[in-house]
Amino acid sequence: MTGGTVRLRLPDGAEFEGPIVDLRGVDADVSPAAILAAIRAGCPTRPDRPTVYAPPPTRVHTHVCRLSPEIPLDRRAALAAVGAARGVETTSDADLAAAKRSLRDLSVPTVDDAELRAARRRAAEAGSETERLRERVATLRGRVAARRVDGDDDAVAEAETALSEATRELSEASTEEVAATQRLATLERRADRSRDAREKRLRLEDRIANRRRARRAAHADAVEPDFRDARGRIGSALGGRFGTCGDDAGTPLRDALAVAAVAPIRAPVVVDPDVVSALGGPEATFERLDAPLVIR
Repeated sequence: MTGGTVRLRLPDGAEFEGPIVDLRGVDADVSPAAILAAIRAGCPTRPDRPTVYAPPPTRVHTHVCRLSPEIPLDRRAALAAVGAARGVETTSDADLAAAKRSLRDLSVPTVDDAELRAARRRAAEAGSETERLRERVATLRGRVAARRVDGDDDAVAEAETALSEATRELSEASTEEVAATQRLATLERRADRSRDAREKRLRLEDRIANRRRARRAAHADAVEPDFRDARGRIGSALGGRFGTCGDDAGTPLRDALAVAAVAPIRAPVVVDPDVVSALGGPEATFERLDAPLVIR
């Protein structure tokens, strides 16, 4: 049994406690929506709102928190939540856990695109300058050789001075080119690692999404037989009310009641009085759903 006790305090100070809180005869301006909000919020709440003391709602509770003839229900999502709440193990669990760990441990290097563009510019400019100076040095060497052939000592000295200056500039430019090239290589390697890491992250995220879908499907499939049995019992109890006549009738209300019946629910569910009456009264409803009830 999972049905427990709930304590509810109304804004006027009235308190109710037990596995069944029946507000059908209570003259208070408290809507089912306000009670649901209090269940979700926990306590304390504002003095002008109801307060519910009960275990916090789980994911299953979001599907069946308000059991009324107008309830919307995603049956597969609800059954998947039931399977998860029951602790059903699936073949996807280990791979999902491993993928989550890998994603958590994955580090994506940061890359400053502006810095990378500047490094490429710097390397290109340094390479161009080195090539220009290399050509100048070659030209000056030829000039020195020609002046020596001419035997003009002053012209030779002038050419050698120019060659020496150009050689020094070439050495500095070559050093600058090496530094710029190395810096660019470092940034490009980081950019490659960042791109690879982002691609790996996308693959892991896809893998996690696929494994989660597979796990949800397995959770839903695992509890489907119990759900069908419960739906049959609920249908018999409703006796055709709310459009539930027939073994194959799958109205959202009938399905929601069956989900609640097979789910381990500890937070109270808010049940429409007409539904309670159709199920045979508060005690019968509690026995069928095995969950704390607030009737409103």
